[in-house]
Amino acid sequence: MAAAPAGLFAVYKPPGVSWCRVRDAVRARLLRELNEAPAPPPRQRIRFLPAAPGAGGAPGLVPAWVPVLAEHPLVRGPRFTQLKVGAGHRLDVKASGVFVLGVGHGNKLLTDRYHCHLTKVYTVGGLFGKATEDFSDTGKLVEKATFDHITREKLERILAVIQGTNHKALLMHSNIDMKTQEAYELAVNGLIRPMGKSPPIITAIRCLQFALPEFQLGISLTF
Repeated sequence: MAAAPAGLFAVYKPPGVSWCRVRDAVRARLLRELNEAPAPPPRQRIRFLPAAPGAGGAPGLVPAWVPVLAEHPLVRGPRFTQLKVGAGHRLDVKASGVFVLGVGHGNKLLTDRYHCHLTKVYTVGGLFGKATEDFSDTGKLVEKATFDHITREKLERILAVIQGTNHKALLMHSNIDMKTQEAYELAVNGLIRPMGKSPPIITAIRCLQFALPEFQLGISLTF
């Protein structure tokens, strides 16, 4: 039995494509290229074959090395027919970005990676003055409002309040005694993370672009 590849790697998902289609495409490509790779020569085994006529000796059997026909590609078929590929997290169909896939035994590492509570960074675009039923730019418009009174300073004040509220939630879910030296060092290095299952917590949020009515935010999440 051939050994299947194993490990973790990142893959880019374009917008308009579901994450499972990307995963399936990667799996199909890996299987095809694995089966197209040069195969090792078939094993040899000893068989006793009839002696060639006219050898000058008495008729009988002679030992000979012959390939194991059961391992011939036309008999065996493709070396790889299945490959387990798992996703570390998922992205919305309309989103684009990088997510992690696990292959073979590398899928076990996805659980370890999840429990590390690594920070995920998102870039989100928005439009003031309009609201849709599904909060997307292609959803049905359900409300319109004015936006001339909005300034970048007002937006950044609101973002600061959001970040402060989430920082309190992060401290609560970290289960760390904030009076200890360990807590101080973790806070200085920005390494405080939830210790168990928690709701998504914003660790950082800032305005990247502001050009009314459009704006763009950079959001760092952990959970």
